[in-house]
Amino acid sequence: MNPGRQIVTQGGPIQESIADDAGNLGDDPIFSVGGDLAFNWAYGDNGCRIALTGGHLSEAHVNDENTHGLGNDYAVNPFTNIQQSGNYWTFDISNIQDCPYPTCNSKNIRLQGTDHGAGTQSGPVYGNYAIYVSFDSEKFLLPGDQLSLKIEM
Repeated sequence: MNPGRQIVTQGGPIQESIADDAGNLGDDPIFSVGGDLAFNWAYGDNGCRIALTGGHLSEAHVNDENTHGLGNDYAVNPFTNIQQSGNYWTFDISNIQDCPYPTCNSKNIRLQGTDHGAGTQSGPVYGNYAIYVSFDSEKFLLPGDQLSLKIEM
């Protein structure tokens, strides 16, 4: 997390690949919002490893538990990963939602799957994510594309 709060891309995605039968895209933490990748978004006593700028990015001093994405930690020092209280929550994937603390808290945030703290809402697993970042690529391979073997000596 250190350094944290970095926006690491610009111009949005150059390519997205979404399965034809993908569902629940309305609150998907990657495909429901646009924008650039934000890494290690530390705020208050919370943090989110990967979020998109098209979603809500909390200010550094705001403890609203309202930045959602991939790799979420609540009630923890996001720079040291030290638990702040007995109510520590870690969620692999938090769906996009307007759910600021204290009106909404870690016990009723909508999540994907079941790998999260007690008392939270279980949700469907939407799919798999692969994120590729490049300085100069204009296109990435699509699912099913075959790679050729190339060895340079």
